[in-house]
Amino acid sequence: MSSRYSQLKEKLPISQLSDEVLLAFRLRFDDPLDIVDLAQDISELSLFPERMEESYRKEWEAYVLKALAEEIKQNSHLSSAEFIEKVMCDIEHIQANNDTYANLLRQVHHAKNVNKAGNTFVFPSPLRQQITTFLLPITTVCASSNEE
Repeated sequence: MSSRYSQLKEKLPISQLSDEVLLAFRLRFDDPLDIVDLAQDISELSLFPERMEESYRKEWEAYVLKALAEEIKQNSHLSSAEFIEKVMCDIEHIQANNDTYANLLRQVHHAKNVNKAGNTFVFPSPLRQQITTFLLPITTVCASSNEE
């Protein structure tokens, strides 16, 4: 699978998919037994909207490519055209009829709007707050050594 995954990663322009289409693919290949809980991750966007751009998108791209490689392997009996049609119908069905998709997409759009708004400020994560507090004295050390 790793060579198929590598080939897909190299050839498929997944980064060009809109968030709407990528989310539909991510939901299409979602495994309820997977360690990552997609609905939980998206619900956390209300608290951490920056995660959509900083991590979730890349995670979804990798997840979809791996799942797609496995799906191709499982459907080797289909021609390329049949496989593409099958996946296309699945994605269209999710976008048109899946309530979970519609709910998750609303949350994604809200997070993106918060990130794009000029009048909002995203607070740093506790980790970034700790690192900043720890490293802030460096500015005084550097400033005093520049004066010498």
